[in-house]
Amino acid sequence: MANVEIYFITNRNYLPENKRAVFGPHFNPDGVAALRFGKAVYNVEGRNASFEDIHVYPDAKVMAGETTVPPAGSGSFLDDLRGEMRQGRDTLIFIHGYNVSFTEALKAGALLAAGLPQDINLVVFSWPSDGTAVPYMSYYSDREDARASGAALARAYLKLFDFVKTLRETEVRNRTAAGADPVEAAAETELCERCIHVLAHSMGNYVLRHGVQAIKAKDPRKIVRMFDQVILAAADEDDDTFEFESKLRDLPILSRRVTVYHNHRDRALLISDRTKSNPDRLGSEGPRMLDMLPKKVVIVDCSRVAAIADPRVLHSYYIRSPAVTADINAVLDDNPDDLIGNREVVRAARAYRLAS
Repeated sequence: MANVEIYFITNRNYLPENKRAVFGPHFNPDGVAALRFGKAVYNVEGRNASFEDIHVYPDAKVMAGETTVPPAGSGSFLDDLRGEMRQGRDTLIFIHGYNVSFTEALKAGALLAAGLPQDINLVVFSWPSDGTAVPYMSYYSDREDARASGAALARAYLKLFDFVKTLRETEVRNRTAAGADPVEAAAETELCERCIHVLAHSMGNYVLRHGVQAIKAKDPRKIVRMFDQVILAAADEDDDTFEFESKLRDLPILSRRVTVYHNHRDRALLISDRTKSNPDRLGSEGPRMLDMLPKKVVIVDCSRVAAIADPRVLHSYYIRSPAVTADINAVLDDNPDDLIGNREVVRAARAYRLAS
């Protein structure tokens, strides 16, 4: 049994009177891209996570009779996260999938964090999926909400981009003022020298797609390598997504490596494919054409191990399968693909299969 602290970013509606489910199933009334920030503590034992505490960073609003604007919640959030990373901790941003309430999103984040090394912070990006399990209706509602939430994910990315840029410029300026050569100071400045990663599950990959498109629309100059590892797990996304600029073709530009975990027995994605008129899913058979993949993209078939931990739906193996957890940890630890244990080579330097 261990307490796990996770951070969160959300564009859901704030419900301050609810001490546990602090955010609801709708968009922030200030707009679909309006964000709130916070952190929560869960007690994790095995595959169970129980809620302990939650803190929402105050919004930057001037109170009556005051003239000073308090620090923005995003600033306090990023300052705290930077402090954690300066302690030697990487950060993983987790984008959850379809039909997940805010509390379920945090619970999934806590379970995911518990399976990762202790030197990784976890940040949940929670968008307003219904969490009501109404057949068909909630799927289509969530898909539209996922599309709209791309703007919120892009806004969070741009805040992170500007924050990192400001920190780097400040570090260079301080070193230069202390007598360092400006060119050498810029080259040597690595700030906390830690990495930021992304893991998107299920329809969270659709949020990610529209987030990338929103960044491009807002400022294409900021499509740069902000992340180290990007992981797409059980992606409810088209299998040709890396072939089109309107989808995720530019995702590898944002990262050093993209790892796709798929399972051809995934029942949730079979339903998405057969009943929702979606094309073949990336999370089922993997990309449509291996030969057209960007060289940074690697494929891992989880079909043999998914049922061990998720026998009914075979969709949540990213947090329930020990074999997949071990593989994700190896990826986040920057191990070369051909040296990660328990993998069988399907196509050298391109596609692998988890053996057991």
